[in-house]
Amino acid sequence: MQLSRVWAHWIMKIRSFEFIILAIAFVCLSGMVASGLTTSFDKIINAHVKDVQGNEKLDILMIAVTSLGDLSTLVIIGIILTIIRRTRKMGLIFLISIVFISISIIYLKPVIGRQAPPNEFQTSLVFPKYFVLEDDSVAPFARGDSYPSNHVAIATALAFVVGFQINKKSRIGGLLICCFPALIGITKLYLMQHYFTDIIGGFLLGLIISIITSNVMHLDQPFLMSRFKGKEDMDTQQ
Repeated sequence: MQLSRVWAHWIMKIRSFEFIILAIAFVCLSGMVASGLTTSFDKIINAHVKDVQGNEKLDILMIAVTSLGDLSTLVIIGIILTIIRRTRKMGLIFLISIVFISISIIYLKPVIGRQAPPNEFQTSLVFPKYFVLEDDSVAPFARGDSYPSNHVAIATALAFVVGFQINKKSRIGGLLICCFPALIGITKLYLMQHYFTDIIGGFLLGLIISIITSNVMHLDQPFLMSRFKGKEDMDTQQ
């Protein structure tokens, strides 16, 4: 099955039927989480995940992969993309998406009020003295809440923005980059930092915000360094 049949237009319009469905899905899921309708389901999944823990090699893999989704790591990636001229617009859109995602989650987490999983990640691995798993929120008052996942939302934004460029050259590559937020979500479940619905909520929020920023900043159009540079390019073509 071709990716084009699954997702006809990578950057869907804000007023499109598909985007409205995404927004409704996020609102409905958030309402269900806030009302406690997903609590039993989430606890069952976390109980099964906890039974899988204990393998040292798997623990190392999960910690290594989840570190790729740390906010500090993703911000560095965004800065690098912004510095490189060919990917500058992509980097700017991604960094702006990070800002809007982080601000949105700071307000959403206390409103939803979903507490993080009570079971802590247990392993026989010996970590460096000051090693800690990164908190999901930059705001102290929201660190105890888990819905939606900030890490998954930002990883989704990266996959969306970078995937747009990759998809133009390789549809398979565009599909593969979409696996990145899924991998980050799996690690967050394994490390007992989130519930399953936290992951889905983070994915939906990241997708919604990255679609909005991509539309507003015209990700699908070439980036001109300045008005003078654009004028010079037009004169050269003439």
